[in-house]
Amino acid sequence: MPAAPKYDPNNEIFVRREDFDRVFSKAVPKATFHRWVNEGKIKKARDLEGWYLLNATLVHQGMQPVDVEVFKREREDTPAGLKNSQLLYLAVMLSDPTFAILTPPRFSLPRILTPEEVGKIHILMAEHEKLMDLYTERTERIIYRHGFLDALDAAAFLNDIK
Repeated sequence: MPAAPKYDPNNEIFVRREDFDRVFSKAVPKATFHRWVNEGKIKKARDLEGWYLLNATLVHQGMQPVDVEVFKREREDTPAGLKNSQLLYLAVMLSDPTFAILTPPRFSLPRILTPEEVGKIHILMAEHEKLMDLYTERTERIIYRHGFLDALDAAAFLNDIK
């Protein structure tokens, strides 16, 4: 009998719900997915709403985890500047759930994150919250965040102009 796969928290990949469809042979209905989350069959990422732990889930189900190094090599085609914009955008969006209704930026947001990227998002969220503490009125905070997100989107537009 083969040994059960071992879970290494340093070898984790953070994914959105839709990305689990690639792991299973067919798409998992939304209600079933959330039932599995509630039952603990699918592991949620702490402090990142809407993100899940792929390798923790696979190991919990008795499956082999995905190799993070191979995964990183497959994703190295994203330019560093774009990756930083993506992480900044996610940090601002995750810092206030009311911003989830905004139109997505011109650039695509990552659907899968590595532990290093999640660490950067947490740092960016903490720094962003320090700036937000300077604004006392809710409307000031909303205006600042909209301006920040618009600036990231405009920068992506300028990068696309050749």
